[in-house]
Amino acid sequence: MPQSAGLLVTATIVTLMLSLGLGLKDYPFVLLRDRPGFLWRVLLGTCLLVPLAGLALVLLPLQALFSRPAWVAMALMLACPSAPLILFRVRSSGGTAELAARLQIAAALLATVSIPLLAIVFKASAGLSGWPVSGWEVSPIAVAVQVLKVQVLPVIAGVLLAQWRPLLAQRCSAVLGKLATLLLALVMIALLGLSARQLLPFLQQNLAGLAAMAGLSVLSLAIGYGLAGRDPLERRTVALVSGMRNTGLAAELAFTYAPPEVLPDLIPAILSYVLITVIMSTVFLRWQKRDLVRAG
Repeated sequence: MPQSAGLLVTATIVTLMLSLGLGLKDYPFVLLRDRPGFLWRVLLGTCLLVPLAGLALVLLPLQALFSRPAWVAMALMLACPSAPLILFRVRSSGGTAELAARLQIAAALLATVSIPLLAIVFKASAGLSGWPVSGWEVSPIAVAVQVLKVQVLPVIAGVLLAQWRPLLAQRCSAVLGKLATLLLALVMIALLGLSARQLLPFLQQNLAGLAAMAGLSVLSLAIGYGLAGRDPLERRTVALVSGMRNTGLAAELAFTYAPPEVLPDLIPAILSYVLITVIMSTVFLRWQKRDLVRAG
């Protein structure tokens, strides 16, 4: 089951990223051309500042309060930026979907470098606290190649096709977007099936970890909100891009690198982080809606 679930996760990410690349209507790197300062500020925030701030403010000082599965799940989610399905969240909340798509593509490119570096940092941090890290044979080059294959190459293929055949790309993007949504639902069902017995015990035994996940979610949203600038729609969009981490990629890395004896406890921890992030982002959007109404 873990192997088939891992293949399903891979197929989902590839489909999502291909759909994302196909969906861009104009020049894909317009932010780099027109607003390079804004782009780099947001990218460095979501890819590096969020995980490093989480490590410095939560994971290191409070490590003794967390179980190892909870700690590793938080590290994985922090390291993996920008969930592809954030576009649906942005559209439904009145944000700027085109901006979110461009930021996600740029984050996918930067993740090829940032995730391998963060893997070294997080593994060293766990070792400094006396936790055994044997069995986690995480090679930075292997991680970079994996991110390249499942995220960067599909999105580049989509962008190239969109520039060559824009009408065909738009039709394919809509179909693949629906397929990706279905695949993601199947991924969540598969993860729930893998962790059904462990989920409730994890929730009962990791209250400190759950509280930390909520704090990290708020921190991620706040960093994006602060880096976005003054435009209210861009603030909402960038906060969501920064706050909604990439569950699929985190699960992909877990299936690839987690020792078999750790994986059953790690999956419910990742699912818990996802659920808490959805709750906190919903609270954020309601607060934003009231704030915009008052401003209007």
